[in-house]
Amino acid sequence: MYKRYESFESLVDGFRERNAAAVRYETKDGEVREISYKELGQMISSETLHVKAACSTVEVIRYDLDPESLVDIFAHVIAGCDIIIADSRMPEEYNELAAAAAEEARFVRESQRDERGRIRGKKGEGELLFFTSGTTDRSKIVRLTSTSLCASAWSGQSMLACGEGDVILSVLTLSHAYGFVCSMLWGLAYGATLALGRSLHEFTGDALFFDPDIIPAVPSQIADMLKADALNPGLRTVLIGGAPCPQPIVDDLRKRGIQVYIGYGLSETSSGIAITQDLDEPYAMYPCPEADIRIEEDGEISVATPCMMLGYLGREPMFENGRFYTGDLGSFDEKDRLHLKGRKKDILIMPDGAKIFCPQYEDDLSRETGLADLGVTMKNGHAVLVAGSCTDDPAEAGELRSKLLETIGNYNKDLPLSQQICDVIIRAEALPRSAIGKLKRYELQEQTDK
Repeated sequence: MYKRYESFESLVDGFRERNAAAVRYETKDGEVREISYKELGQMISSETLHVKAACSTVEVIRYDLDPESLVDIFAHVIAGCDIIIADSRMPEEYNELAAAAAEEARFVRESQRDERGRIRGKKGEGELLFFTSGTTDRSKIVRLTSTSLCASAWSGQSMLACGEGDVILSVLTLSHAYGFVCSMLWGLAYGATLALGRSLHEFTGDALFFDPDIIPAVPSQIADMLKADALNPGLRTVLIGGAPCPQPIVDDLRKRGIQVYIGYGLSETSSGIAITQDLDEPYAMYPCPEADIRIEEDGEISVATPCMMLGYLGREPMFENGRFYTGDLGSFDEKDRLHLKGRKKDILIMPDGAKIFCPQYEDDLSRETGLADLGVTMKNGHAVLVAGSCTDDPAEAGELRSKLLETIGNYNKDLPLSQQICDVIIRAEALPRSAIGKLKRYELQEQTDK
């Protein structure tokens, strides 16, 4: 049975007993260096003392793909400081959002001080604040703890084990819960070596550079590596999460003899709550230990788990009888494996009650038209197709619209009238998407309503 850590402090205390390499990275001078677990633990303990004397209630920690950033993260949390992680690879708008969120969080924290100046309810280590993806609603700030995140790492280890001798390529942003747990915390908790990705522009070559055994990634990253033929021969396992994974990616990886695991989780549950176990059916996922997953009457997935968030910053807890309603649709098969069916808010409910599952339309029409940036939304009570990243030349846009209307006419033939797409909107700008490529439906709807 694997050790379950209750805090970052207890995790870091265990580093002192290990001599293996914790982190492998490339310096600015192009040298590849390693830091042992013992050295990393000493660095964190030393920095914690400085942070306790200097930090405020909430800090933004910038992750620059180096060991010093990891030290900062652990030291601030152990010192009792709440943190938001910014990432040098993320768009500047995101990091500006992180700074604004930190100000909001400081205000909330300061308003909780009692007459003695102590923050009410504040005990032990600091919280880690992550943004939800904001695909179907405004992004919210999720309050996680070192306890919930360590529990998530333990759950993952129970389903997909790593250990000393394994090299995990860390190319996911740590500013998302999935990246934080699967691309960093999981490996450090159980003795693997983290190979820190070098930069946004070099990540496709990182597998050949670091020769990892395991790569946690989002589908778009794996697709880019496959396209560049940049996966190392020694790669054993790819863990995919964060977004639906197209079947061709899975097929291509398996042809190369690579084990494919697909994980399902949310920021609100400190990342994963279900993962592949039967490698011949990677989309069929078993619940992680202690994750009580249930399918509600309308098909929505609800969950109760020790990895649950404390709540959203500045909002009342979002639980019903201790359960979180995910907004995802799913079902269990005869082996009690979870199958995902999409998002509730990916469904348009038409005036007559008919339903349109938008991702299905978008995937079908993308294949038929060769256009990748498509979105289905509502306008005046009807379904419309919005094509983004197109020409800004009016004549060319008109010609493209005519071609798309012809394609849609054929597509509509097998659909009931209320489920047909009635119009096409051409846009020169890209459709609004999250950092990991998910379509932001609420923004697309707002833009279409204008």
